[in-house]
Amino acid sequence: MRRSNTLEWSLLWACCIAGASVNAQTGTDAPERVTGTFGGTYVINAQSIEVVPRKRSFGFLIQHRFGAFTFDGQAAKQFLGLDLPANIRFAFLYAPRRDVHLELGRSKNGKVYDLGLKARLLKQTVGDEMPISVTAWANVALMSDDFPAVREQDFFADGVTPFAYRTAHRLSYNTQVIMARRFSSRISLQLAPVFIYQNLVPVGGSNLTVALPVSGRWRVSTKGSLLAEVAPLLVGGPLGGGLQPVAIGYEVATLGHVFQIVVASSQEIVEQRLYTLPVTAYNEGYFHLGFNIARVLFVKPKQSRP
Repeated sequence: MRRSNTLEWSLLWACCIAGASVNAQTGTDAPERVTGTFGGTYVINAQSIEVVPRKRSFGFLIQHRFGAFTFDGQAAKQFLGLDLPANIRFAFLYAPRRDVHLELGRSKNGKVYDLGLKARLLKQTVGDEMPISVTAWANVALMSDDFPAVREQDFFADGVTPFAYRTAHRLSYNTQVIMARRFSSRISLQLAPVFIYQNLVPVGGSNLTVALPVSGRWRVSTKGSLLAEVAPLLVGGPLGGGLQPVAIGYEVATLGHVFQIVVASSQEIVEQRLYTLPVTAYNEGYFHLGFNIARVLFVKPKQSRP
């Protein structure tokens, strides 16, 4: 009887060990995730698929665009636009949980405050079990600058009701689905459909604007990368049309720190203004110099109590 019990216990332990071995092997064989598709949470102007990477960590962002310049006799006098009025945005980021962060920003142009939420939905794997990464982004912006004066001949869209500003007219919304793939250790590409809704637009303008930013990153060294993006406008945009927003840049990225030198077609930074206002005439040689600085402050995970 004792021998039988011993045999049963031996078989039970063998089953447990085998099960543990299978679980360990499954964990070991879990698909490896692709990291570092882009250096920071922005490509240049466009949102990237990246988020603040660790729970309870913080991020700080400075985006700066100087005045428009062209390579003529005034370029040196205006110091390539650095002497001209500029636009700047500060943003604070916080990750309440893994793969999710909140972003609060404030821009000079329009005195715009914006609040956003960004979440990683899918992550590309090394073995292509998941071929792309997908991130969702949504934010709301509030223009706090003074409205232009209302004239007697200004009416609502019905052409009858005299126009009067409302608080809701200060609000605009932005939603994006960001899809990217890192093709190699050097090359990454991204597609990010942007849907913008403005509560107030000029007569004849569209409340809805749809853009399709296409972005790329080419790593030329361990820390350095070339960046480029173009954003065709599919619906809405500036009244009367115009050129597509474009930007190029050079990036130096280290752990927790990203610095970019930027040449852009627009001084605007927040998407609700970037894709709905006319860009500078870069077909005539005018551009904006600028820079982006991003810093992530990592917070160690809480240690579990014994």
